[in-house]
Amino acid sequence: CGGLDLDPVSVELTYGLERIAAFLQGVDNVFDLRWSADLSYGQVRLAEEQQLSVYSFELADPADTRKIFELHETEAARLLNGYGEQKGAGKRRYPLLAAYEQCLKCSHLFNVLDARGVISTTERAALIGRVRQMACRVAKYYLDQQNDSEAAVALAEEKA
Repeated sequence: CGGLDLDPVSVELTYGLERIAAFLQGVDNVFDLRWSADLSYGQVRLAEEQQLSVYSFELADPADTRKIFELHETEAARLLNGYGEQKGAGKRRYPLLAAYEQCLKCSHLFNVLDARGVISTTERAALIGRVRQMACRVAKYYLDQQNDSEAAVALAEEKA
């Protein structure tokens, strides 16, 4: 998937909202960001960051994490394959966002495996390719679904 032409052209923020907020608030440490008048980002999210880091870097079981990755990958494939079998209204209401959620879970689990240091260079490229292929299929089908929905609305408006 080399990309899809979209109208309007979309953008992706890859810098991280926390870093943008730190720049806007003039702080050097994201945990010093003001969450509210009474709370900092660190007061709200630091314990979560620490605990999830301990899990990802030290405690996540690599074998189980791989199995969970494969379960989510299989579920994404099932959902994506099911979309191709749909017609008309079934296609317009099909839960492609559920397939996207499965893809996001695979991406996260890949990052956990990477943090544990259990992925070889070759396997890393292969896993990234698998997640990318899922994401490309979701994007292609989502665009198709949106175009189909717009066509259905236009047809209904013509008949009215």
